[in-house]
Amino acid sequence: MGEHFNKVGKNLERAVDAYNGAVGSLESRVMVSARKFADLKTAPLGLEIAPLESVDRNVRQIQREPEAPGPLQ
Repeated sequence: MGEHFNKVGKNLERAVDAYNGAVGSLESRVMVSARKFADLKTAPLGLEIAPLESVDRNVRQIQREPEAPGPLQ
């Protein structure tokens, strides 16, 4: 079962990387032009372009072996 969760964690990391890559591409290719339209007042009145945010999360790793309790004192 641990291997299944490791696979899910790795795929979540890949999904976040893909999402962040897509946001970066959209920001550098599309949003630049959209902002120019807004600056030139050719966009509909009241249209505001919301900033795009990347996902910055870490996937929690599964411990391989439970920690042994410390010695009793």
